[in-house]
Amino acid sequence: MKKINLVVVEDHPFTRQTLVYEFKKQEGINLLASFDNGADVVEFVKTQQVDVILMDIDMPKMNGIDATSEIKKFNNDILIVMLTNHNEKEKVLGAFKSGANAYCVKQVKMDELMSVIEIVNDGGVWFDKQIAKYVMDILKCVDVKEEETKAKTINDYDITKRERNILKLIADGYTNAQIAEELVIAHNTVKNHVASIIKKLNLDDRVQVAVFALKNNLLD
Repeated sequence: MKKINLVVVEDHPFTRQTLVYEFKKQEGINLLASFDNGADVVEFVKTQQVDVILMDIDMPKMNGIDATSEIKKFNNDILIVMLTNHNEKEKVLGAFKSGANAYCVKQVKMDELMSVIEIVNDGGVWFDKQIAKYVMDILKCVDVKEEETKAKTINDYDITKRERNILKLIADGYTNAQIAEELVIAHNTVKNHVASIIKKLNLDDRVQVAVFALKNNLLD
């Protein structure tokens, strides 16, 4: 059986070293390299044959979500398993929007992590049970809106230019604080705009807004 060419990307030294140690013991894994930031792995995959990348989210130089986006642009066949402490909706949405194939929290046991890597390598998609429920809830809620939005554009929702900018940042996984910093406006101003967008789109929260906008091409 062909071994899986794996790369580990994790900025915490102890966690990275532990993962490297464990994967070197796995018969089905060919551990190619490990990195502590997203920028280095983006360069690495341009010259190496990589099957699966185990990717952290919060890292220096380039975070895991941005690194995943760049890697998928270069080679969509490279499979990404997010391994992170984050289970917030915005982080999950950002990970899958970037093209991640699986999402695990770091409490996962090694045998289960190996199963996830094998599932993904065989063409599957995997959600950690801690996030699977609300991922499905988000998609279920958004799906019921599709019929009424097929012929609509963003102009049909009376979204202002400022709200359109904020909507794009929400879809990119930005928090309210990050949006405020990016647009140089007050945090409360962002909250008011987000509330307005949610009301205009007749949705329940900012994550539904992001998925809804992406699925219905409201950012074009």
